[in-house]
Amino acid sequence: MTEVSRAAIFISHANPEDNAFTVWLGARLTAAGYEVWADVLRLRGGQDWQRRLEDALRNKACKVLLVGTEQGVQKQGVRNEIQIAHNVGRSIDDADFIIPLRLADFDAPFLIAHAQYIDFKMSWANGLAELLETLEQTYHVPRNRDSVTETTDYWQQVHLRHARSLSPQPESLVSNWLSIERLPETIYLYDFRGGISLAAAKRQMRSVEWPIVPFRRGFLAFCPLHDLQDHFGPNLPLQVVDEIGTEELLDDGWSDQAIERFDAHNQFGNLVRQAMELALRRRSLSSYEMASDQQAWWGEIDAVPSGQISFSWEDGLNGRRQIIGYSEKRRLHWHYGITPKPRVFPFPHVRLVSRVIFSEDGHTPIDNPKRMHRLRRSFTKSWRNAKWRDMLLAFLHWLSDGNASLIVPVGSDAVLSLRLPPVTFSAPVSIVLGDDEEEEFDTEDDLATDDDDAVDIDDRDDDEGPLEDDDRDGQQRDGDAEGGDREE
Repeated sequence: MTEVSRAAIFISHANPEDNAFTVWLGARLTAAGYEVWADVLRLRGGQDWQRRLEDALRNKACKVLLVGTEQGVQKQGVRNEIQIAHNVGRSIDDADFIIPLRLADFDAPFLIAHAQYIDFKMSWANGLAELLETLEQTYHVPRNRDSVTETTDYWQQVHLRHARSLSPQPESLVSNWLSIERLPETIYLYDFRGGISLAAAKRQMRSVEWPIVPFRRGFLAFCPLHDLQDHFGPNLPLQVVDEIGTEELLDDGWSDQAIERFDAHNQFGNLVRQAMELALRRRSLSSYEMASDQQAWWGEIDAVPSGQISFSWEDGLNGRRQIIGYSEKRRLHWHYGITPKPRVFPFPHVRLVSRVIFSEDGHTPIDNPKRMHRLRRSFTKSWRNAKWRDMLLAFLHWLSDGNASLIVPVGSDAVLSLRLPPVTFSAPVSIVLGDDEEEEFDTEDDLATDDDDAVDIDDRDDDEGPLEDDDRDGQQRDGDAEGGDREE
């Protein structure tokens, strides 16, 4: 049973890999009224923090939260804390003294192999809700209802250490949203006439050159009948059993076919995603399956330009970036790529999630998922949002041949048109940067293969690094980037 005098929570984590998550978690637990200790408190400077942290772990901790990642649990400092925490748990007769938090998949060390983890991998918010419930209802960890603890001021100072001032000047933010400016006029519902083999029909449906979505005995498609007849042939005769205007489908669903509005949006999104992927494949881009089962589309060394790609649009977006490169230090090629995610709300658009794929020969992705994951975290950690934004703009400029629209065929005479450049939002305030923060920089020599002279709308670079995860859609200051991996 836990000693009454113990009222603190200690967070054990890999430093510096999991500092961002620990600062986020520690601040929220502190706001909930808990006394929280962690290695990141050293960031506020002063005092003998090594001694204070060890004292907190040995003598104040009511529970120890272990931030679980494959790399983190291998670090000697984390293993030392697990050993100390295990010994403390035995001394106070608390078999559940250590609570693992699964931030990513990891092999649990022997001393905590029995412990049930709380899952933060899919959602930090859901993980926090489960953790708070567990601390209060299962383990009855004491907290100060006035939210004043010994460490409250420490966590506040750590959070404010890198705070930015706001300016009343408006700022333009480039999103990762491509607005759909022209929709295919009609969506058709196809069915096969009687007496055919449905198994044969399904096999044939897998190789259609136009986007289709299986529906009942047939499928939905943007393309007219004459685009499909030759593919299915006389043994699989097709017929159009119904059709509807695309805008009407998105606004009201399809009542005649019992398709609710929500499901209509999903069917539409599936068709658009397929159309995008088919168009990317036609540009000789390759696909790579991410851990989330989503496809990343990227260019091999002979499929996309090897040098800098200049981009310029009337909106004042101009600059240049490479979308592939080579690291002499690691002897690896890196390839920029995207994952398209169609959306209907708040208006029809396609969100592009930025990816980076690594290969040894410029053609074949590294076949070790864990190594690929580690490379994304380490290799791109210094890539600021301005770099991710400009790689997206360079990629789109190449993909569209510099045009103001990206035309995506969905049939022989039906197209989907996406407006370029991406949607720009205007924020009423802007972040004030220091004199030493106005230029983007790379911390690894082998990454500095292109000039850092791409120009932002307001003629300066964003200071924030790429945020994690998942669904990290929206403005490119907070945009989709894979430098940190909340989504994977």
